[in-house]
Amino acid sequence: LAAEEWIFGSTDEEKRGTCYFGAFIFWWIVLVISLTLDAISLDRFLFIVKPHLHKRFMRPWVALTLTIAIWILSAVLSIVHLFGFRLFIDICISSTANIGFVVYIILLSAIVLGIIFITSLWTFCFTRRFFKDQSVIAGESVYASKKKRLFGIFGSMLLIYGICFVPGVLYFLLYLFIDVPLWLNIAATICFHFITVTNPIMQSYFRPEIKSIYIVLY
Repeated sequence: LAAEEWIFGSTDEEKRGTCYFGAFIFWWIVLVISLTLDAISLDRFLFIVKPHLHKRFMRPWVALTLTIAIWILSAVLSIVHLFGFRLFIDICISSTANIGFVVYIILLSAIVLGIIFITSLWTFCFTRRFFKDQSVIAGESVYASKKKRLFGIFGSMLLIYGICFVPGVLYFLLYLFIDVPLWLNIAATICFHFITVTNPIMQSYFRPEIKSIYIVLY
């Protein structure tokens, strides 16, 4: 790294080979995480908004099939990243951004983030309307605390998604116009992978069976 070259491998061919492999694994992990977040958001949406469909279709074999499909699709898209647009990790081989890559990454990011945003917003509005309808029947005081809790949960989700995704989006936008420092790349990567810790904790609030385990343990 100090010599500004890929350090694994004794020859240039070996260095490029290990570089490609490292970049492939990096993008594979990023895409697996992103597509898994989409799947979780869709699952939460069906679980709350369409419980009958969730109970009917979300079987263990369906979840396993979706998981395998996500991993395979992520691998295919990672190959597109590397050999279609020649996008590498900056500390590995200098990468270049062409118009094709810009359109591709914008569409991919819009789809991934759009699914999360739309399903989360739809779930929030549905739950809020449900509490509002029930408060008319049972009284405002009964559901007042649940409404506050609802805003707290979705507010926390918005904050966490912002912390995890905004640095990466900022890095990409700056990368199109200037030479972005390496520390911003590292910071964006760390923030993005932090979602793997915070997201399961957030999802536990929507699953009583998981939440009960947390209560027993802690």
